[in-house]
Amino acid sequence: MKNVLKKPLSILCFLLVFAYGCSDEPETKPNVPDDNREGHPISAKDMTNASGPVSPGAFSLWQSCSTYPYYISGTNGICVPVGGTECGTNYLGAQQNGGQYATGLQFTGTFKGGNNAPNGSNEMAVFICDNVSSWTGREMGFVKTLSDNTLKAYIQSPGQYIYQTLYTGGSGYHTYKCQVRSASQNSLVDFYVDGVYQCTLNNPGVNYWNQWYYFVGTTHRTSGGWGSGGQQIEMYDMQTF
Repeated sequence: MKNVLKKPLSILCFLLVFAYGCSDEPETKPNVPDDNREGHPISAKDMTNASGPVSPGAFSLWQSCSTYPYYISGTNGICVPVGGTECGTNYLGAQQNGGQYATGLQFTGTFKGGNNAPNGSNEMAVFICDNVSSWTGREMGFVKTLSDNTLKAYIQSPGQYIYQTLYTGGSGYHTYKCQVRSASQNSLVDFYVDGVYQCTLNNPGVNYWNQWYYFVGTTHRTSGGWGSGGQQIEMYDMQTF
């Protein structure tokens, strides 16, 4: 993500795509069929971590201070709350221990956000990424900014951050999916909510297809002076493609 997960990073130069209009819930858009995914040679690394369901036990949970992410009892879900004011910069995360070659992600869950944070660097996100050390690599997923309670589809590569607004408000449960268009159209990522096509983001020259990705859910409090009670991510039925 554009903001760091565990430690401060240098400021990136972001390439922004202007957001479109938004509503209280995802607007209805035409269904489009998924493109057929093209195969790739199977390696030992593939066989060790195949794409498919990602169980809660495959995630490590971490936090900056005394607000904790947790496994949701009796389910296959994980909750990542927004950190409290017990420390100035408060990050929480659920991070997949091992990655896999993949072209996209899907999960059912909710982004219970708010609009009372002082700026958009306070956020929550679910995504896959190929860099879990500097967090500046290829990423694709969903991010909600907590200054305006707005959910966005986004993709990232070194020095670039591209997004489109999906909707503002809403804390219901939905199925979220993003996937690279195809091996030959590997800079295009398609986004869906509840199986309904939302948008396509393009980062020309960057290949998102079949990279070694990790599944991550995280929340970032970067400033104090606001209450975040009840604001959290819930993720169920996580999987990669």
